[in-house]
Formats: sequence, C-alpha cells, structure tokens
Amino acid sequence: MCTSADTLSFGQRAVGTSTSATVTVSDCGDQPFTFTDVSVHAATNRAYRIETSCATALTLAPQESCALTVFFEPTEAGQASGAMWLHNTTANPDQLVTFYGRGGDARAGTAALAFSPAVAEFGARAVGSESAALRLALVNTGGATLVPSALVLNGANPYDFRSAAHNTSADCGVGKPIAPGASCTLLLYFRPQQEGTRNAYLVVDAPQLAALAFVALTGTGTVTTQPATLAVVEFHDRRDDQYFITADAGEIALLDGGGLGPDWSRTGAWFRAWPRDATDPRALPVCRFFGTPGFGPESHFYTAYANECTAVRADAHWIEEGVTFRAMLPSGTGCPDGFLTVSRFWKPGDTVTATRHRYVVDAAAAATMRAAGWVAEGPVFCAPQ
Repeated sequence: MCTSADTLSFGQRAVGTSTSATVTVSDCGDQPFTFTDVSVHAATNRAYRIETSCATALTLAPQESCALTVFFEPTEAGQASGAMWLHNTTANPDQLVTFYGRGGDARAGTAALAFSPAVAEFGARAVGSESAALRLALVNTGGATLVPSALVLNGANPYDFRSAAHNTSADCGVGKPIAPGASCTLLLYFRPQQEGTRNAYLVVDAPQLAALAFVALTGTGTVTTQPATLAVVEFHDRRDDQYFITADAGEIALLDGGGLGPDWSRTGAWFRAWPRDATDPRALPVCRFFGTPGFGPESHFYTAYANECTAVRADAHWIEEGVTFRAMLPSGTGCPDGFLTVSRFWKPGDTVTATRHRYVVDAAAAATMRAAGWVAEGPVFCAPQ
C-alpha cells in the first residue's frame, strides 16, 4: 500500500471555517490487497469530517486507488487531532492516516517555537533495542510567554519513540510556561519495532502559537542476522585417553569412518562455533596445536587468546595445525546469555607426552573429570547457541 500522505496538518484555522485535504491510497505492488477495516479512530475530534471511497472489504488491484477526503471544521478554539484506520491484508496491516489542526484563538501568534536540534535523528538501531537519550530543546523565540497545552508523539511510527523528563525544573510539560527567549528540554528515545525507516513527530500545541509546532523524529531499524555456525564435535581415543574436537567436515567423516583406527569414537559432546572465514567481529580465530611427536604431549591444544597462540607457537613441544573454527572469548568467569561456556581441562602425566587436554561444556562431565584428577583451567570459549 502507498499513501500520498500519512499525516495531514491543517495548521491554524478560524472557528466556523471549513478546510479539506485529500489522501490517495494506492496498490503500488504487484498483487491485490483488501481493506479489512476502514474506520475513524475513536479519539478523533468532532472537528473532523471524512468522506472516502476506501471502504471495508474493498479490494484494490495493482495500480488501482481510492481516496479519503478530510474536512477540518473547528467549532471551538484549541488543538484538534484525529486519524483514520486503513487495516488491510498487506505486510503493513495497521496503516493509520493522522490529521492535526487548531481552532483559531485570539492569543495565537503571540509566541513562536523552535526546536534544537531541528530534526531528531537517531540513526540505525537494532530492532527491539533502545537508543541512548537524545536531548531536545523547545525554545520560545517569540515575545510572549508560551504555555504548552499538548505534547504528543504521533505520525507513521509513534510507538517506536518515547519521551521522558529529566525530573528537573528545565523539563518541558503541559501547563509549564516558557518565557520569551527561554527553553525547556525533553529526552527522546528510539526503540524500532520493525526493520527499515521509522518516522514520527513530536507535536506541540499552545494557545500562543499560530499553528501546531512539529519536530520530525527519524531512525532506522536493523536486523542483526546471526552468522552461520557449525558444530564442533568431540572424539575420544579409548586406547590412550586423547580427546579431539573439530569442526572440519572431512576430519569428522574420517574419524566416523574409522580412518584413524577403531579406538576413536564420538563422545556425544559438541558445541557450536563460527566457521574459519566468519567476519563477525566477536569471532576470533582458534589456534590448534598438536604435541611434537615423541617430544610434546600426545594431545591437541586450542586457544583463541592471541597471547597464548604466540606463546605456544614459540614452544618446541607443539606444532601448529592452523585454524578450523572461530569462537568468542569469555569475559570474567563466563559467557553472556545466548552462549555456552567452554572450559578447558588439563590432565598431568608422568611425562610431558602423557599430558592431555579436554574442552567441556557439560557440568556433569566437568565434575567427573575433576574427580578423576583433571585440573580445571577455566573458561576459554563462548559458543553461540
């Protein structure tokens, strides 16, 4: 659905006059859609009268259109707002056309209002997350004291924005005077409910204004797509108690097929990680090492810590085997919500060659290993769930 306007502003109109504006509603897609409910919003002021060819159950084919004409006919001074629902079967089923105006008042024009900044721009924000506060100042640039009678958020996406006060004397508020040359402030926040451009208006009315004052609020909702992950599978050699983890499909198939002998089998343990070519900034390369044959441990060692990679790389007991997956580092003693904590265990041996390492996500397995003499070295990876 396309509308020629989402908001109609009639400005200041003398009581007893009639002014009209028309909104054209079109099917700008390639499939027909149907109006499921065309009705006047319950809060619409009686100063508005609507004539429309858009109607409940009407179907518009591609490129077809209908129209609604809004008449503003104030019978008393003051702000008057209204809206028209255009519920429909498109991807935006709750389209609302809003309209604003003021009945003429003898005090109108004695004050003027400016906004700083002139447009409240929030930039891009992940859907469902709230921005930091944006400070908006309302400045009375006229010669008379301005007393707001309404501070309203509306427009296409009003529920994506909210206002709040500082709880100080500088706060804006209905009925709080703003002297000539003075200002008050509001804090504005943006929490996008959907992807794409989101727009609204802060509308200010006061008897001393010649017309409603608007400041545009705009931001963009973004969706963070979870990067593709892969399974890191654990194997165990029951002959010499080695543990091995890998995300490489070829290595997994080789071990499953008995390519390294009958003693290797899956333990059933696994966790998720990012592939080696992932670009997510959280996904750090995990260095993989194996003990130098006959000299180093008969064990694999994995780390995403750059300093550990450097130290082990320089140790003659280890041979670097490259990177097979990426993982996030823990902070403190664990991982954030949405991630599993992978802990490293070390089993000392009578000789360097007999030492072993294992990487564990299961608390029960960790307890069993401690009881068997394995030493817990702490969290080393955060695995995306």
